[in-house]
Amino acid sequence: MLRLATSVSTWPFYNFRYRKLLFELARRFQLYVLAGSALPGDGKISTFKLLRILPFKLPRRVRYYVSPLIAETALNIVGADVVWLFDTATPILPFFLRAPVVLDTDDPKVVLPKGELSRIPKLSVVKELRLLKNRKIRKIVVPTEMIRRKFVALGLDEDRVTVIPNGVDTSLFYPTPLPEEPVVLYYGTFQPHRARLLLEVIGVLARKRRDAKFLLIGNIPALMRDKLLRVAGNRVEMPGFVEHDSLPKFIQKARVCIFPQDKSLGGRLPAKLLDYMACGRPVVGTNVDESFPLKESGAGIVTEINAEAMAEAVIRLLDDDRLAEELARKGVEHTRKYDWNKMVEDYVELFHQVYNDQ
Repeated sequence: MLRLATSVSTWPFYNFRYRKLLFELARRFQLYVLAGSALPGDGKISTFKLLRILPFKLPRRVRYYVSPLIAETALNIVGADVVWLFDTATPILPFFLRAPVVLDTDDPKVVLPKGELSRIPKLSVVKELRLLKNRKIRKIVVPTEMIRRKFVALGLDEDRVTVIPNGVDTSLFYPTPLPEEPVVLYYGTFQPHRARLLLEVIGVLARKRRDAKFLLIGNIPALMRDKLLRVAGNRVEMPGFVEHDSLPKFIQKARVCIFPQDKSLGGRLPAKLLDYMACGRPVVGTNVDESFPLKESGAGIVTEINAEAMAEAVIRLLDDDRLAEELARKGVEHTRKYDWNKMVEDYVELFHQVYNDQ
């Protein structure tokens, strides 16, 4: 059985896609996960071998930078046939690894639009590009064709860059009838590029539709919670962080889901769009690169980056049953190409290919 190894700064790692993939891949490979530390209660994993490489405690930031250096040596010790590195799980320094490397990069800096790229320290961007061009990395996995094309334009060999999009587990995220209650849902991060517009949209909707309710899922900063309560009062529900696989029961409460992003970030594939669509919910999003699934599928209304425009589109879907159901149907159909099991099999095939080609 092929021996696959990966490393993280701390287990469990927050990225749900990475976590779920590990459990799936452990059924097909002898899998080692090397962690700088493991949280209490998460040290025993039956499906893969979890190795804590730092037996002592260090400050978080120190651990984040030290553990990858130790992990490289440990990855060699376990005799991995292929090493899989996930760029947001730990800083990556593949220089001493003996096994061929597959690098998974779903949030690269180098593909950001010029305006966003200028805000990032130049050294950070140079280091990332140098990493991508490192010949020890045999394959680079990206989630979209848009990012693949940008990587090739930056000088990466075309045959080294592989597109494996995010997947959606349709056994969990499946369509249900649209509810009558006018509930508008958003889940995910509340970073400024989403939070700014989200707050404005809810303010407009709360003013124009007294019956509208809002379901916002995720870790919402206290200041924003206060602002949301001021503009929507008891019509806004904020249950906090919800594990990804528990999201369907919340999405099923929604009549409309929203994607309020106020700038393009290079062409990533937001998992939330696939989840919304697979659950049969019409979506209102903004005209940014990341809204391409809505544009391709016709499963939603894409508006300019403007709170009034988004709010009007949401109201239209709250009022028009026929349109809402038509968009919902298109979304369900479109997400069939993003089936989670196909994504897993694409990874399995890629790891075997890298091993056989060395």
